[in-house]
Amino acid sequence: MIAHSLGCDAVLHYLETLGESAMSVGKTVLVASRFPAGMSPEEADKKIEGDEVLKPWLTARVDPKNVKMAAGKCTVILSDNDPYIPIAEAKASFQENFAAEIIVEHRKGHFNEDDNIAELPSALSAAVF
Repeated sequence: MIAHSLGCDAVLHYLETLGESAMSVGKTVLVASRFPAGMSPEEADKKIEGDEVLKPWLTARVDPKNVKMAAGKCTVILSDNDPYIPIAEAKASFQENFAAEIIVEHRKGHFNEDDNIAELPSALSAAVF
């Protein structure tokens, strides 16, 4: 499984359901992700900047035990200047919830076109068996 940004939340929710069924994938690569630990509605309101579509994603939580069971070898790729994903918070949440390998890229922003990122070799390397 490979995902970016809010797509990572979708993948983590899917992995939670797989873990509930004692199933797993071989590898998971998450780029510009945070671990969905369930922000309070008030915390989410501060982060969404008026974009109500984001609120359910930020307030949802997943069971780390089930996700860990299903994720296989998990790699999380973060940027030290991502405007949406605070690196210290993301690293702490993944280290607290399961033993993911964390790769920190320098000055890659949110790994998107706005940051002129069209290729991410570390993601490709993490995905290769």
